[in-house]
Amino acid sequence: MTESPGGQGAPEHDSEAAALLMEPSTSSAPTVPGQQTRDDVGNASGTAVDTVADDVEVEDAGKDETFTPDASRNPLRRIADRVVEEFLNPSPGLLLSLLYIGAAMFLTWKLLFHPTTSVMAGNPYDQFYFEWQLTAVEHAITHLQNPLFTHTMNAPDGMNLVANPQIIGPAAVLTPITALFGAPVSFALLTTFNLAATAITWRWFLRRHVVRTETAAFVGGLFLGFSPSMMSHSLAHPNLAGQWLVPLILAGVLRLREPERRVRNGIVLGLLITAQVFVGEELLLLAAMGFTFFLVAYVLMKPRQCWAEAPTFLQGAGVAIVTAGALLAYPLTFQFFGPQSFKGIPFDVAYYSADLKSYAVYPNLELWGDPAKLDPLAPGGTEQAALVGWALLLVVALLTLWLIRDAAVRALLIAALVLVVLSVGPTPVFDHGSITWWPLGPNGVWTHLQNLPLFSSSLPVREALAVSWIIGILLALGLDKAVLYPQQMVRWVVFADVVRGFAFACVIVALVPLLPRVFDTSPRIPIPRYFTSGAWNECVSPGHDTIVGVPLSDGGDRTNQTWSTAADTAFDIPQGPVMAPTSPTDKQVAWAKNNVLWTAQWLSYIYKNGGGATPVVNSSITNRVRLDLDTWQANCVVAADGTQNLAAIKNFLDQAIAPGKMEGDVIVWKEPAG
Repeated sequence: MTESPGGQGAPEHDSEAAALLMEPSTSSAPTVPGQQTRDDVGNASGTAVDTVADDVEVEDAGKDETFTPDASRNPLRRIADRVVEEFLNPSPGLLLSLLYIGAAMFLTWKLLFHPTTSVMAGNPYDQFYFEWQLTAVEHAITHLQNPLFTHTMNAPDGMNLVANPQIIGPAAVLTPITALFGAPVSFALLTTFNLAATAITWRWFLRRHVVRTETAAFVGGLFLGFSPSMMSHSLAHPNLAGQWLVPLILAGVLRLREPERRVRNGIVLGLLITAQVFVGEELLLLAAMGFTFFLVAYVLMKPRQCWAEAPTFLQGAGVAIVTAGALLAYPLTFQFFGPQSFKGIPFDVAYYSADLKSYAVYPNLELWGDPAKLDPLAPGGTEQAALVGWALLLVVALLTLWLIRDAAVRALLIAALVLVVLSVGPTPVFDHGSITWWPLGPNGVWTHLQNLPLFSSSLPVREALAVSWIIGILLALGLDKAVLYPQQMVRWVVFADVVRGFAFACVIVALVPLLPRVFDTSPRIPIPRYFTSGAWNECVSPGHDTIVGVPLSDGGDRTNQTWSTAADTAFDIPQGPVMAPTSPTDKQVAWAKNNVLWTAQWLSYIYKNGGGATPVVNSSITNRVRLDLDTWQANCVVAADGTQNLAAIKNFLDQAIAPGKMEGDVIVWKEPAG
């Protein structure tokens, strides 16, 4: 790829915003041929600091365009001029963005082009959950209801949607598509968008704030947009694959050091933080942790510089906190103290921790991984963020040593090591064996943090997501230095070319094994026409909006959820994959509370085992079933034709409720009126 020196498309870096990652040098250094002279020229890493205010110059990766003061003061005019210019003279940023979009569409084409007939083969259960959520948010918005809470799952108690894994923001944006074409289409578009947009925004951040060469920014964006962590969580975890706001938030934090724009920059950062809460709240926590570790390390290495810039930074941060706090006051209060709020996490933290050896292993979604076999070191197919492969670790380690004189690089390395230590969880292991050879002992750092706020609701293995971001930044910095090395080593050009060639070869060798595979899909189970035609309306009445499906929804089975999604979540379902408080007086979290009622227990038993032990139905059992239906606020029980052990289920419900009626492809047991 041809580089774009200053005056030919290279962007200018913000002096204030980029200083944490761009260390100025007092000594002069050779510039890229043809590049405009700058007051501060980058050090050996190839980074640079600019002193040009961007209210005079508007930049994009691959463009360096100066506007008149009048155009600069009119943002709409600037946007219009930029759009016209992009059409007339496309920038490298636009062309590379189209390349990222093409790559994302290639990886998701099986789902993207067949959304209504196929599902993610690796994780259909979570796909059904998020398709249901897309529909629930669409229903809430179009019916002017609160999108933070819903009664349509876990009836009659309902579900605190904002406290559970949620994508309320994207669901709100996709509401027109969901309403017109259905949640499967929205989900396929969101999965593709997350991959492409994450690559685009990371490339922009790297080009704008970290590196001077388009090659380094492009490769960094390519890795960060299609990394093992992105591919893993793109298996129906859109709340963790939606990482495209993270680079914008990091850029916003860096901009807090601009003294002349502290209020504006603080407000923009506050808006970005607010948006990220509704795109993927856990990603915001990971970004905050990673940047905090980096910042602490950097401050310790550059105390004078940081002390001088602290007042401006803190003032801007204060504006951001006030902005985000005002916008998030109600949602966060609702999340932590609203109806069906809870505390804790219902999953085994030790299991969802990274095995230290797993960082050197290749995931099964990439070229060198086994597509038919999940490595036993990974805690599930959707939690392979730590698996980046030994070749990439080795290459990034060598590049980091090459750049180690930079304080920013050292701070990034420290932050990555801290995050790795956290990712191994409360009982660190290496290849399933307890780690005894490091100073932390058998109990990890997580042991001392797991009961603290935020940490108590997190999974350690997710720290690997932030590790992946740092790996991508270090990779881009090393490649940036390699590209610029011949211009910096004027007296040793031949030697510099050899070094650059070696660095390029190493990066290629490290990244080729991580080429992602196209996502596999499997056929959808058809939805009964009873729910797609609206015939289900006969089963609901005022105050009785629940339909009990057999099998009842729980942490695994999502049959009822797909029925609810097909009907625009217009009726409620009991149970479901919901995190909720254990009881009205105990806020400790419970996962997918199921079979609490007597009727649910017996329906589950008969569904799994048949009717051999089914109790003889008498008036006592009939009354109990009626009581449980009333508790669920339900009139009907429904089972699809072909349901496992349907004959035994029918025999029990025919006696306990009323003789079932065949309604097309389902059997409906409706409680007699009165």
